[in-house]
Amino acid sequence: MNDPLVSVVITTYNLGWCIEETLQSVLNQTYRNLEIIVVDDASTDDTQERVAPFKDRIKYIRHASNQGLLRNAEGGPARNSGVRAAAGDYIAMLDGDDLWEPDKIAVQVEVARQFPHAGLIVTNGVSFNHEDGQIVRRTLLLDSNDLFFSTLPDDATVVADLYYQLLHGCVIDTPSQVMIARRVFETVGLFSECRCDDYEFYVRASASFDIAVVNLPLVRYRQHHANLSGSSDAQFFRFVQPNVDIWRRHLLSCRPEARGIIHRQIHRALATAAQRAGRHSDRTWATEYLKVLLRANLRSRAAPYIAYKLLWLQRPRGLKSAVRSLIGRAGLQLPALLLVVDLVSM
Repeated sequence: MNDPLVSVVITTYNLGWCIEETLQSVLNQTYRNLEIIVVDDASTDDTQERVAPFKDRIKYIRHASNQGLLRNAEGGPARNSGVRAAAGDYIAMLDGDDLWEPDKIAVQVEVARQFPHAGLIVTNGVSFNHEDGQIVRRTLLLDSNDLFFSTLPDDATVVADLYYQLLHGCVIDTPSQVMIARRVFETVGLFSECRCDDYEFYVRASASFDIAVVNLPLVRYRQHHANLSGSSDAQFFRFVQPNVDIWRRHLLSCRPEARGIIHRQIHRALATAAQRAGRHSDRTWATEYLKVLLRANLRSRAAPYIAYKLLWLQRPRGLKSAVRSLIGRAGLQLPALLLVVDLVSM
C-alpha cells in the first residue's frame, strides 16, 4: 500500500527563537512521505535566517505584510496560504512554537487507514513551560460539558460524531494536534479569516465528518510569554465574543436540530460573561468590558441581563432598582438598551 503524502503546514510569526526546534521535530518524524510548508506571516525577527538552512527540505512562503493582524484574523490567513500550496492527501497543521513526538504522523496515518471516513485525526499531547521544560498540563483534549474525553482510556482510539461537543466549546487545544483529510477542505472550505479560526473550522467540519481521536501524548504545546493570555479568567473573557460570533455565523449552515442548542449556548455564554464581569475586582475594566459586550449583542436574549450588570457596577441603588424594574417588564428593547450604555458612559 502506498504511503499517502502528508503536507505539514507550519505557521509562524516572530518565532525565530524556536522555529528551528519545531522544524527539527518534523524532520525527525518516522513517517517519511512528508511535504513541509512554512508560512511566515511577515515576521520582523530573524525567522528568515533561522529557516534558511532548511530551505532545501521545505517550501517557504512569506507574506509581504502580517495578514493575521491586518484582518484581525489570528492564524487563519497563514493556514490558508499553506493549505492552498499543499499537495498532500492529508494536511497536518503545526504552530511554529509547538513540537511533535517522532511517531505523531505515523500514528495519524495508520488511524486514517483504519477509519477512512474520519475527516479529522486528532491526537492528545501535553503543554510545557518554555522556561524550564516542566509539564504544565497532561492533556490537550478539553471537555466542554460532558465526560467524553475525561473517561477516554489511555492509548485509546475512538471515532465519533463530536459536532455537539464542539458546539459547546473548542475541545482541541492547539491546531498542532490535527491532521485533516483533503476532502474536508473540498467539502467545507478553508479556515475562516476570523479570531478563533481553528475552532470555527472544527465546528464546520464536524457537522459533516466524524473525528478520530487518538489518546496518545504526541504533541508538545509550548507555553511562553507570547502565547499566554493571562489567567484562566482573562482567557475566558477574551474568547467569549469570538465564540459567540462563530456560533451566530454557524446558525446559517448548522444541522437543523442544532439551532436550539446554539441559541442556548449563545445565551449561556453571554449571561455567564456578564455575571463574572459583574463580580470582577477591577470595576473600571469590567464596566468597559460589559459596554463592549452589550453593544455587540444588543439583540440577544442576554442583553437585558448584561445591561443590568452594567448598571449594577456604576449607578446608585435607586437607579439600579428602576432599571431592574424596567428589565422585568417584558424585557428591555433596543432603544432602552442603548440608553443604558449612554447612562453608564456619562
